[in-house]
Amino acid sequence: MLVLEADHVLPDAASPVITGGAVVVRDGLIVACGSAAEIRAAYPGAETVSLGHACLMPGLVNAHQHGRGLSQIQLGFPDDSLEPWIARRRGRGVPDVYALTRLAAQQMVENGVTATLHANYSYGSGDYEAELRASIRAYDDAGLRATICVGYADRGGLVYPPAEEAAFLASLPTDVRALIGADKPGYLPLAGTVDLMARLRAEYAGHPRLSFAYGPAGPQWVSDEAWRALTADAREHGLGLHFHLLESPAQATCARSLYPEGTLARLERLGVFETRASAAHFVQATARDIADAVRLGLRVVINPGSNMRLGNGAPPVAELMDAGIRFGLGTDNCALDDNEDYLSELRLGRLLGRNAMAPADDQLRTSIAVATEWGAEAAFLTETGCIRGGFKADLVAIDLTATEGTYLDPQMPMLEAMLARATGRDVVMTMVGGRILHRRGVSIAAAAESIRAAARQTAAETRLDAGTRQLAGELAEALRRHSAAVVAGGR
Repeated sequence: MLVLEADHVLPDAASPVITGGAVVVRDGLIVACGSAAEIRAAYPGAETVSLGHACLMPGLVNAHQHGRGLSQIQLGFPDDSLEPWIARRRGRGVPDVYALTRLAAQQMVENGVTATLHANYSYGSGDYEAELRASIRAYDDAGLRATICVGYADRGGLVYPPAEEAAFLASLPTDVRALIGADKPGYLPLAGTVDLMARLRAEYAGHPRLSFAYGPAGPQWVSDEAWRALTADAREHGLGLHFHLLESPAQATCARSLYPEGTLARLERLGVFETRASAAHFVQATARDIADAVRLGLRVVINPGSNMRLGNGAPPVAELMDAGIRFGLGTDNCALDDNEDYLSELRLGRLLGRNAMAPADDQLRTSIAVATEWGAEAAFLTETGCIRGGFKADLVAIDLTATEGTYLDPQMPMLEAMLARATGRDVVMTMVGGRILHRRGVSIAAAAESIRAAARQTAAETRLDAGTRQLAGELAEALRRHSAAVVAGGR
């Protein structure tokens, strides 16, 4: 039995803040929440942890990221349009996947994230299962709650529309084609993907923190046949589907060509919405796409920093709010400040959705829901995102000293000030399943520095020669021209 006390406790997005509150935790679950005086009287023998001048609230949910603990900037690739930006990754070797994912998990914990969704990702090592298992082990070792997507793609790996790949390859210089020709398969074949999911479900059945979903990369990367097969298996076993959707102008143009009846309408015909589904980005969504998302119950995950840094524009946050879509937030390992500062990314999303006509308190409460219970829904997680009896004890405490600064007017609502000023540096405790993983700015993990050292080492070891990096740059420029032509031609 553990009692956590704080000057302020926020049970959930809709409830009032409890001044001088406390939360009771036992066996990884929340037992009770109320005023500190009431809790002390009801549980006189419990161990008490005082968090002081802080807001204790449900843990933050990063509902879309890829386990990349070092950013593209740190690895030498400047911000760019999405398609050439992705291509430049070919200028590096395959890293130690465990080291990078473990660092990403540690950074999330330090920034108050208690749960995450690991979206599809492959470094092209030729052994996707080994890559995925390294990431799974990293999340487990970090103590984070995670939904881990088993990725899949079977077309459009280089360009989209997929039918244009042969012509694109023929247009490249011989040495650039050779760089591409050296690629190893990213994902498993369809049958192998379903088999891997079955084995992972069996191995991790009953795990207290890890669960699985399918991660078909996105409409332009996945055939109709594969959508049907993955959806059928997801429906049979109660799994979610999480994918990228309408992220860049080139993707949106391609989707209009591949799915003239509407992207979500086609996915509906393929059975995607017969199980739980969530999609990241949605930047290029039209009014029709948003209406379809409402009708089909699609959960959306916005990634505002990533979307703007990679030239795709701002996600339609105000439109999602107006439509009543429950959406989550993800850093995409490409947040505005090039770090995993979830609170700053949440602030950016809130500003993008600002509506002068909507009540300020409604918008504030929406931001809390996005970061907690709505994010949990988008990541297919249950019994987390609220401080409620029987729910998982996934909690974060945010110190308010820096929020108040030199002076804060006593009439300023605490939550309003916190969302406007707090950053990841103000997180003083992160708890997952009743276990404190981070406290007072110092990770509980004794191996925190070794985690950073391993990431530095693999980054240094996978830096390829200047010639290979130049070829990757030439490929990036060719993809920039191709994507621009796709958009200009509307094909």
